[in-house]
Amino acid sequence: MTSPTVPKSLLEYSSRVASLPRGEDASHEGPRLAPHLGLQPVLPCWSTEPIIPGGLPPAFACQAQLQAVGKMDHHRASMDPDSDHPLNSVGAIPLRKPRTPKETFRKVGIPILVTLLSVMVIIVVAVLIKVILDKYYFLCPNSLHFIPRGQVCDGHPDCASAEDEEPCVNSFPEQPAVTVRLSKDRSTLQVLIPTTGNWASACYDNFTEALAKTACAQMGYDSQPTFQAVKIGWDQDLDVVEVTENSQGLQVLNSSGPCISGSLVSLHCLDCGRSVKAPRVVGGVEASVDSWPWQVSIQYNKQHICGGSVLDHYWILTAAHCFRKYLDLYNWKVRAGFEKMDHFQSLPVAKIFTIGQNDSHPKEKDIALVRLQLPLMFSGTVRPICLPFFDEELAPATPLWVVGWGSTEPNGGEMSDTLLQASVQVIDSTRCNAEDAYQGEVTETMLCAGIPGGGVDTCQGDSGGPLMYHSGKWQVVGIVSWGHGCGGPSTPGVYTKVASYLNWIYSVRKSEM
Repeated sequence: MTSPTVPKSLLEYSSRVASLPRGEDASHEGPRLAPHLGLQPVLPCWSTEPIIPGGLPPAFACQAQLQAVGKMDHHRASMDPDSDHPLNSVGAIPLRKPRTPKETFRKVGIPILVTLLSVMVIIVVAVLIKVILDKYYFLCPNSLHFIPRGQVCDGHPDCASAEDEEPCVNSFPEQPAVTVRLSKDRSTLQVLIPTTGNWASACYDNFTEALAKTACAQMGYDSQPTFQAVKIGWDQDLDVVEVTENSQGLQVLNSSGPCISGSLVSLHCLDCGRSVKAPRVVGGVEASVDSWPWQVSIQYNKQHICGGSVLDHYWILTAAHCFRKYLDLYNWKVRAGFEKMDHFQSLPVAKIFTIGQNDSHPKEKDIALVRLQLPLMFSGTVRPICLPFFDEELAPATPLWVVGWGSTEPNGGEMSDTLLQASVQVIDSTRCNAEDAYQGEVTETMLCAGIPGGGVDTCQGDSGGPLMYHSGKWQVVGIVSWGHGCGGPSTPGVYTKVASYLNWIYSVRKSEM
């Protein structure tokens, strides 16, 4: 009698069960799954029925265990398919109620706002402290100690490295002649011949944009020049030469022959002297900044001290006596672009240049150049005025204009907060120096302007402002300088003659390029 055959499937099942790895404990026999997150699952299974040869495969029961690796506790869960809990469940975990926007703002937003406000308060306090310290004290950078503002620019170094004498008005002495200049004859270019000391007109032959830029740079212009050919006039009394350049600037071409083109170079270094609106009313009346877009207010500690004229994006022309009381640059500002004092936007001053006072003639050399830290943005209300030509001569009675925020009272007094304008005329220097006038005080570097009968004049607060002449374009021919009283019949205003200081103006601006 043959033995009952065990079903192949049962044999395979039994062998599979027998081959399963055993645990450390006999009661925990069964296959082990790969550990995950520190838990090592164990699956022990056992037969719940005897194995009957030739019968059906016995039923098996299994219990899942999660055996902790290390010192973790064992968590058991029945593999009952009807169980409502996950295999490793130890109880219900309550869900967190989501925060409302109000609760989120209270817990997150308010602390952030408090932090931001604290930072802002600290910044504001720090700025206020700096403003107060800068107003009344000067910090010596190297030695890191403060000195009173009154000791700055007093001619006596108080800082270890004399830093307190550096941010001051600079004295820039007159220099040798610049070797180029422009004539009132159609703005023609002239060049100095060093071997003879004579001046010659530049021929248009082979003249280039590069030569134009070089010539303008010698006069202190950092701009895009324009030039054109103009025919040589019948009254041309200078030699006409072809020019080239070297490291110093323009020079006469040694092999210069005749000017084949028969034309001279008409050069314009800057678009200047154009206003949007022409002045229409005469005599100390309110002015429009559209008519005088180059007029600026030069202020110390926000107080108007002097007027000035815009020469280009960085340079302001004014009078030297404006700075004799306040030599420290820190509190100087320049304001441009509006008629009303309270509508200005200020720009800080980088440097101030004067020639230096002439002790024997203290009223001479009353001219200064102010360099701004930031460039002026040109518009309809901010534009440059032209410098005069070197050979510009103004005959007596030539009409001129003055403008400013100065006093409207004959003996001075409160200044106007509105820009005023007036038409005046050139007064003969002989009349100006008469016994009942200035008795010889007016020199060749000055000119007089006013009304023969008096009544219209510049006054305190107008100092440094422009005396203007129109010949196709507006030129600043004078700087408001000094006078006896305001508007007297025999004592007109006295002005610095700008044409006498063109070489100095060119030299200062070129030194800062």
